[in-house]
Amino acid sequence: MVNNKRNNSSGFTLVELLIVIAIIAIIAVIAIPNLLSALQKGRQKTTMGDMSSIGKAVESYLADNTVAPSGTMEEINPILQPFFLKRLPKDDGWGNVFQYTSEWDIYSIGSGGRDNSVVDWSQFGEYVCMSITDYLNDIIYSGGQFVYFPRIK
Repeated sequence: MVNNKRNNSSGFTLVELLIVIAIIAIIAVIAIPNLLSALQKGRQKTTMGDMSSIGKAVESYLADNTVAPSGTMEEINPILQPFFLKRLPKDDGWGNVFQYTSEWDIYSIGSGGRDNSVVDWSQFGEYVCMSITDYLNDIIYSGGQFVYFPRIK
């Protein structure tokens, strides 16, 4: 006797699988650029926070000594750490070494941004972010405030 019962196996058809893969691909295309931008923004904010902490440590040193510590970040590390700052950040959010300059009671801390190309610091001034993904520009902290930094207008 022939068995005419249909085989009712459960599973997905090829069309259903292709639709699911297409939906996942569309979500990934939308989400990945936003994720990458959020990572860069986090690095930028980390850099600015670290620069502010270093600046406050230098300001505390200035209050005690009337002159800013001189040298590179590596040379001022034993001067500021651990008395003025428990741990002195040496690198910005992108892994580049902070730039530091000082002359008497004037100091500047800088980061070259994502591309680590530092501009001439004598031309301080604000720059305006033209897009949300503008992370190549420098960030400079001097005299207790950011003097060159991204600002969206």
